[in-house]
Amino acid sequence: MTGADTRLPHGYTNATGKAGGVVRKSYLGPDPLERAAVERAALAGLHGRFPVPALVPGAPDGSLWLEEVDGRHAQEVIASGRAGEVLRLCGETRRRLSEIDPATVPGLPGDGDGDGDVIVHGDFGPQNVLLSAGGGTVLAVIDWELCRLGAAVDDLAWTEWIVRTHHPEAVGDLGELFAGYGERPAWSVRHEAMSAACLRCRDFCERWDAPDAVAMWEGRIRATEAFTE
Repeated sequence: MTGADTRLPHGYTNATGKAGGVVRKSYLGPDPLERAAVERAALAGLHGRFPVPALVPGAPDGSLWLEEVDGRHAQEVIASGRAGEVLRLCGETRRRLSEIDPATVPGLPGDGDGDGDVIVHGDFGPQNVLLSAGGGTVLAVIDWELCRLGAAVDDLAWTEWIVRTHHPEAVGDLGELFAGYGERPAWSVRHEAMSAACLRCRDFCERWDAPDAVAMWEGRIRATEAFTE
């Protein structure tokens, strides 16, 4: 990120800024080259078939340059009282991703080794969705560095976790997520997927040697284990 960049809101792990219509993302923490390569593969493979930002060439190793998407952050729309609409859109968007043949998006972890049969975003939910000004259309799904092959329930469960953790007032609207997707996986499966995702986040922070973040995720793991449907 250059000195002329404006730091983007809602970015927590990486250094992300924009200047001149280009978003510049620098990966912090463990495995920056691998995470950049995964996101680049996902965006290149999905471009034109799924709402993702377009890649801009020229980014140095461990970074990604993208065309700026002038969208409204979906968490802001939830905060405005429209959680049901946002969650239905998330479910519909997750269903669209399941309809894309993973073989047409090469370079994702798990490719060909039996880990799963759909593309998994890996950090899916309103925190990574940009909407139109009116909030009724998904313009882009961002932050694909954790993309892999796996089960769609992982993305659905993480969306639910985001709501339960950061938007508890919207828990009653979670039915819209599953209505948009077209299926409501069993609670036991969703709950297990939430816990596994939290463990991955804690392990990432451990590898980063970030004790405060590890402690935060330990607390979140305990809170997640206590969730009930």
